Order: sequence, then structure tokens, then C-alpha cells
Amino acid sequence: MGHYKINATRAEATPIEWLGVGRQIGELANVWSGRSDIIAYVGAGAGGEAPACFIPASAEVEVNVDVAFGYGVEPADIDLTTRSGRYEFPKAVGAIYHEACHARYSLWSLPDARDALSPAEFEALMLLEESRIESLGLVAMPRMRAFLRACALEIVVADAAETFAGMSNTTAAGTLVGLVYARVDAGVLPLSDVRELTDMLDDYLGLDIIVKLREIAQDAQAHTDYTDFNTMYELAREWVALLREVAEEKGEPEGGEGGEGGAGDMVQDMLDALSEIADTVAVNANDALEDAEDMEKREEIVSERAEKAKEIKEAKASSTRVFGGKDTAEGSGMGTYSRLKESRSPRPEERSAAVRVAVMLDKAKYRERDLTKVRSETPAGRLRSRAIVQREALKAKGVLGTKVEPFERKVRKHTDEPTLTVGVMVDISGSMESAMEPMATTAYVLSAAAQRAQAKTAMVYYGNTVFPTLRPGERMTEVKVYNAPDGTEKFDEAFRALDGSLNLLYGSGARLLVIVSDGCYTSTETENAKRWSRRCAQEGVAVVWIPFDHGGTARHLSGGSGTVIEGKFTPTEAATKIGQACADALTKVGKRLTS
Repeated sequence: MGHYKINATRAEATPIEWLGVGRQIGELANVWSGRSDIIAYVGAGAGGEAPACFIPASAEVEVNVDVAFGYGVEPADIDLTTRSGRYEFPKAVGAIYHEACHARYSLWSLPDARDALSPAEFEALMLLEESRIESLGLVAMPRMRAFLRACALEIVVADAAETFAGMSNTTAAGTLVGLVYARVDAGVLPLSDVRELTDMLDDYLGLDIIVKLREIAQDAQAHTDYTDFNTMYELAREWVALLREVAEEKGEPEGGEGGEGGAGDMVQDMLDALSEIADTVAVNANDALEDAEDMEKREEIVSERAEKAKEIKEAKASSTRVFGGKDTAEGSGMGTYSRLKESRSPRPEERSAAVRVAVMLDKAKYRERDLTKVRSETPAGRLRSRAIVQREALKAKGVLGTKVEPFERKVRKHTDEPTLTVGVMVDISGSMESAMEPMATTAYVLSAAAQRAQAKTAMVYYGNTVFPTLRPGERMTEVKVYNAPDGTEKFDEAFRALDGSLNLLYGSGARLLVIVSDGCYTSTETENAKRWSRRCAQEGVAVVWIPFDHGGTARHLSGGSGTVIEGKFTPTEAATKIGQACADALTKVGKRLTS
């Protein structure tokens, strides 16, 4: 077939403006094929007339953007990393998945097959491989059915356009059995979508021949021994022999040529029927895609709710373990070597810094938004087509007075004075020993400032274990300096404890997480820090890192979504910078959420 190639076809390389889309396609093809070596080349005309093609010799997927995405579509319009982005371009996704199935299941050697088979048998092998890889692809990923259906006729038409020239009626009819009927048997196309064409094939070849050809294709689809393709060779020979017998009975020239003038009138009639059913397939595929997207949305909602419930449960358990004991390092289960070195009254400059930070937090331009779905009978928002069907069905049954509102829109209400929640995590591993004095001042200033701003606040120190230094509802009246002798950092437990006590991830209002740490963690805790940084960004939690160094590691852990304070400062200088950073972080998150 034209989109599974022995030789490379691209003239140059992906145009610069399409490189981002090419990267997305390459990543999808590798995930779907279970490989890591596939690269993608995209552009106008790439791969020929089909939406896409695969070149096994170089592990390249080529995508013709004009066919796959549509003429006039710009690279900036395409985002295949999201569910909605994939459903916006289903034909392209189906074509990419088809080629990924070739990469995953077509593990036989094209040159070896060409040497072992006659030209007609080789073409038959390529034909049988089309429905075989899609059948296996649906077993692996059933939800791709609607995408394969959306691009099936594009692939069929492209293959027909390339291979039908010069074919006899019988050979062309057999090819359409392999392209269309076999996809029906594979579960890609419903028979009702292609009834006009299949009726023509039945009439021309006869039902007994159609049955035999479909049985051969079904045997090919059942072949899963990727190390032995002798069986596929035999099926290809059987396919060619059967069609040769039919051609002889019809008096067609030996070799499968169409004689003078090339293909006969029957071939053209088949191609015309193929073009006519393409619209039917496209419309029905669109309906199937809507159903598939709705199902995927529901599955995501269920999965998100389950994940949320799991996160909340684990956070509550951590909160109980950490905040349920005594208020000192000694009461934390004796897992930490950290001890209180000094407890003193705050100095005037520290009290002053707390006031300044409180003012900064109060002035943070944060806008909490409340999202409400409003439905109406008059056009204002997105049309809910199923509501219209429901209304018409009720009318048909004579049910009157039932209000059905087919239009839905989202209304956002902004709150100017949201509640403020502040969680503070302080690292007490050995690498932070020199920063314990400014960290103690920072902890006091943030606590006092949050109390002035009427914020809900909690604070934990984490090293070999996690212990609380401020519970929700308590006030920190003294500056407490701990030592930092611990050998590791329990970041995951510390975050979960704060989240469980403050509901940082799923709470409302302005939420702020302050992490006082250089970020020098074990590999496991490094991944935990990255994961919770991403979750905070997703859920609208402002994050400020205070490493008391150049901030390189902290920036890496925050993933660019948090605010990192670089450099070393006196305690009061640090407090002022921290206050400004916290206010800026809240403002940044607020603008992103309300835009």
C-alpha cells in the first residue's frame, strides 16, 4: 500500500514552523507503538497522497498536513497533547495511530517479502497487512476505533488512487474487499456505512468468492506470531490464486491487467461508489467521535474523582500522624536529630517585618472566581444537541410543560477578598545548617504576618521525619531556632501533612505554599517535589521557594511554575523579600485563574 513504504519519500525535512507538531506526532507514535526510535516528518505533501505513511527502514512517520489536518490549518492551531486537541483532528490522529500500528505489528522484512513473493503476491501481502494491523490495534486500544473510522476512507481512497490504474476489474474488486470489507470484519467500519460499495462487490464477484476472500483476510487478522510470516506469505498466495481463477472465468487477461484502456468500467463505478460513501462515513464517524469523547470525558471525571479522593485520604492520614502528636521535635517519633537551640522573643525589626509582609499579602491582587453553569432556552452559549432531541421526543409523546434548556454557558463571579491559606515547609537536613537563623526569623515573620492577614496557617519542619511547629489556629509568639543535623528530607510526608491540615490543593480562596529549602534531595524526594509542584500549579496554589542560595536546584524542582528567591540576606531583609515574593506569586496565580 502507498503509505507503508520500502524507501524514504521525503525530499528534505520538516519545515521549521511544523517542528512542534512533528514532535507531538513522534511522541504519540512512540507511545502507541511501544517504541522509542520513531521520528516524524510533517509538511505539505509529505508521504504522498495518503494522510500519513510509515517507512520501517528508517523508523519514520511522515504526515501530509494538508490531507491529515485540512488545508489552511496552521501549526499553532494543533495541540495533540490534549484530549480536546486530538478530537479536533480525528482524521490525523487515526492516520498516526494506523502508522504506529504498522510500527508495532509489521515486523516482517519488506525486502525479504518482495524477494520471496511475486509482485501480485507481494501486493496482496501488503493489502492483508492493512486490516491485520488495525484489528490488532483495536485489541490493544479499543478507544481508537472512532479515530481509525474517521480516517479509514482517506486511506482507502489514497490506496485506490495509487494502485487501481491498470488493474483488471477482478483485481480491483478484490483489492476493495481487502480495503473495505476487511475493515468491516476488523471492527473499524460498520457494514451499514459502506453498503452501496459492498453490494456492488457482492454482485460482481459473487457471494461465495466474497466469503472466501473475507475468510483469508480474517485468517490474516488472527495471525499474531510476529516472528513467522510464512503463514502470511501463504495467505497472500491464496488470495492471488483465488482472484486469478475468477479473472480467468471472466475472460480477463492473465497477469491482472485491464487490457486496452487499463481498468474497466466496473473499476470506475467502484471508485465512484467509494467517493459517494466517503461523505456517509465521515458523518457517521463524527457521531461516533462525539460519543467516544463523551465517554472519555466521563472516564476522566471518574478517574479524577478517584484520584482526588485518594489524595485527600492520604493527606488526612499524614496530617493525623504529624499534627496529632506533641508540638516539638522530640515528640515526632524520635526520627529526627533536630533539637530546639534557642527560643526568644521577636526583635523589633522582626515585628516590623511581619507587619510589612502582612500588608503585602493583603494587597496581593488575587481574584478568586466562582464558576457556575447556566442553562437557558434562548441562544447564549454552547448548544446541547441532546437536549433538543429530548425536547422533540417529549413533544412527540404529547408531554407538555416540561422545560428543556438546550443552551449552556459558564458564568464566573469574582471575589475581591478571598480567604488566605498559608502552609510553610522548613528543611532541617544538614545542608541547611548555616541558614537556620534566618529560617527561624522567616518562620516567625510569615506566621505573624499570616495571623495579621487573618490567614489559616500551619508549619512543619522536615528532615529524617516531619514534625509541626505551628498548627492551624495557633500563633507563633517566639522565634524558635532549631539545628539541622538530619541526613535526609521527607518532602512528600511534609507536603501531605500540610495539605491534609489546610486543604491546600482542593481548598478555596488564595492558597500559598512557602518552601524553605535548598532542594538537595534524594532521587525519590526530588521526584516527589516535582510532582507536588506540578499539582500546586494545576490547582492554583502559589508556591515560593526560599533556598538561601543561588536557587538553581529550587528552580529545577519548581518546574518554572513557582517563585524562587535567590541569594543570602539578613533575616529582616529576607523577610521583606519573602513578603514581596509571596504577594507576587499570589497575583500571578490569580491572574492566570481569572483570565
